[in-house]
Order: sequence, then C-alpha cells, then structure tokens
Amino acid sequence: MKTLLKVFQTLVIALVISVTLLGNPWMASPAAAQGCDTPYAPLLRETGFVERVNVQNLDKAMYFYGEILDLTCNPTFYAPPFWAEFYSEKDPKTSIGLSANPYEPFEPRTVGTQIVPNIAEACLNIKEKGIPIKESQYAGSGVCLAFFEDFDGNELAYRQERFGANSEKECNYITETFCSPGL
Repeated sequence: MKTLLKVFQTLVIALVISVTLLGNPWMASPAAAQGCDTPYAPLLRETGFVERVNVQNLDKAMYFYGEILDLTCNPTFYAPPFWAEFYSEKDPKTSIGLSANPYEPFEPRTVGTQIVPNIAEACLNIKEKGIPIKESQYAGSGVCLAFFEDFDGNELAYRQERFGANSEKECNYITETFCSPGL
C-alpha cells in the first residue's frame, strides 16, 4: 500500500511540474512558433552576444529588426508574446533579443551596437527606409558611430572599426556625408 501511495504521489508531482513548465509561453516548442518565418533550424551557441531590447509591441518590433535592419529571426529563441531573437546571418553568434512584457509598465532600455563593414552603406540603408540618424561621431581608436532609434525609442548604433591611417578624418567625412542627423 505504501509503495502504491508513493507511486501515486510521484505521478501527481510529475503532472504538476509538467503542466507548470509546459503551460508557460517561454517553454513552448520553437518549431511550432508562428511569426518567425525562417525555417526551423536550431541555432544554439557556445559563445556569442545577445543584446536585450525592451519593446512595447513585439510584432511591430519584429518588423523593424527583420525588415528594416535585415536581421533573421531565430525560431529557436522565439516565445511570443514575450521574446523574439534576431541575428545577422554573417554573425549568428551575436543577437538582439526583443523583450516585451505586457504585465509590467514599459520602459525603453539599452543601446545595442551593431558592428558593420561599411557604416556609410548602413546609414544610407536605414535612412532610405525612413529611419533618421540621431547623431554620428568619431569615437576614437578607429571607431565611427551612427546612432538611431527603433519604433519604441530604444537607442541603437552602427559601428565601423579599423579605418585607415586617417581614421578620424575618414570617419568625419562619412558622418557628414552619409550619416548626418535627420533624413
């Protein structure tokens, strides 16, 4: 009788744990995720970087990061309505995680910096899509930056490194010509 009671208790505990874990949206299978249109291919990383960005509307944010910034949605880490993660196919170890929590007051938070091979091209691309550059500058040590915002007011930046011998002059030319504030 005691053995039967222990088996029953174990089954009840297993059932409670299963319902609790599987009932949470962040534990759902990414293969069944909707709204992350890339084919399901697990992207698990041993190293890398994920920049968390708070957003008010996950769908609107997914449009910004997917369509405007041309990043790829990672279905392995897609748990609507709370989280969606995007990466560059050129560097899948670096990601931006979109965090939306409808149960807490929204506060924009973070400055994510994307390193690009050609900051002039990157600036022109988003300006053509209607996203203004807020500020651009030479940051020293061969680094050129251009700041902009997503639809929720989160500050982001493009960063280009490794300019030639005249890094500051080259960056200043690019920021004045291609990455100037406004549209």
